[in-house]
Amino acid sequence: MSAESGRAVVSRRAWDSVLDEVDEQRVQLREVEEQLRTMTVEVTSTDRLVTVVTNARGVLVDLHLESLALRRYRADQLSALILELVTRADNELSGQRNQLIGHIVENPGPQYRDLDEVAVRGGA
Repeated sequence: MSAESGRAVVSRRAWDSVLDEVDEQRVQLREVEEQLRTMTVEVTSTDRLVTVVTNARGVLVDLHLESLALRRYRADQLSALILELVTRADNELSGQRNQLIGHIVENPGPQYRDLDEVAVRGGA
């Protein structure tokens, strides 16, 4: 095998490795996208009378009020409690979102310099 064909084989293997990493990252991104799309958090008041459910965007998607809550709280108190619970749920979701995408941010996959190094090694 000539030196030139040997470099071509090394270069091809390096490119294949980079492309495999890109494919793996695509799979991971699809998985994260699915998890983010379906993620919800449920938070209940300490007296268990009010429960909110928010989605990954922080949108209130469900609200459950026990009938006692309507007798125990004035309208302004109940409104404030619901807002507090939605805020708590959104904070919890933020933590979950950060954990999900943290791995991808910490391990971004192949970079331009990786491709450049492959070209340099292949052309050397």
